Formats: sequence, C-alpha cells, structure tokens
Amino acid sequence: MSALKVRGREQGFTLLEILLVLILLAGSGFYLLIKLPMNFERQHLAFQATQLLEDIRDTRQAAMAENNWYAVKFYYQAGDHHYQIFKQGKLIKNVYFKDGISFLGNPGDLTFNALGRSVGTTITLTNSLSEQKSVIVAPVGMRIREK
Repeated sequence: MSALKVRGREQGFTLLEILLVLILLAGSGFYLLIKLPMNFERQHLAFQATQLLEDIRDTRQAAMAENNWYAVKFYYQAGDHHYQIFKQGKLIKNVYFKDGISFLGNPGDLTFNALGRSVGTTITLTNSLSEQKSVIVAPVGMRIREK
C-alpha cells in the first residue's frame, strides 16, 4: 500500500521542470519574432518577381497567339509601384506590389508585337532590406528569365 502512495506523489512535474520548459519556449518564440519578418520580406520579393516574370511571359505568348500587340507599362511614383498590361491599348490587368516592394530605377515599358518581339530590358525589384531580384528580357531570342 505504501508503494501506491509513493507512486501517486511521483506523478506530475516539479516547478523547476515547468519553468525550464517555459523559458525554452519563450526563447524560441523570441528567436522566431526576430527572424520571421526578414523571411517575409524575402518571400514577398521572390513572389513579386516571379509574378512579374510570369505576366511578361504570358503577355508575350498572348501577343503571338492572338496576332495582336500587347504592352506592359511600369509606374513608379513614390509609394505607388505597379504595372499594367494592355491589349491594343485597352487595360486588361493591373498589378500593385506589396508594401516594401518597389522598382529599382526606371524600367522601360515593353511592347510585344505579333511576332513576340520587344526591346530588351532589365526590370529590377527591391525590398525594404535592399535585396534585389531582376527580370531580364533579352532582345536576342526573346528569352525572359529571372535573376
């Protein structure tokens, strides 16, 4: 019978064990609070660069498939960085960047003719951490890639 009483007292955790677990959880939570915002900035930049790349590729393909001209125009006023896609002068898509993402420099507008040709250009995006991603439109072969 005394063995049952001893076992009953051994079940559960001591105050020291509970405090140790809470300290470890608080430390890992603090570490995540510091690291997560930087990762979000990188992810937003990567997402916006990939979206821009896909939109430019899709626009080029549409110009060739429909035998029309398409244009991608970039707007880079302070606090309002976005681009618009036009089909023969008519607006078909308007894309605004997330907060903290902006153009680096002044990218030139793109116009794709029915053959899918356009001038070559490099469109560089940057975030609030000054990290950069570029979308490159090559004039020779019309390769469109991300760097």
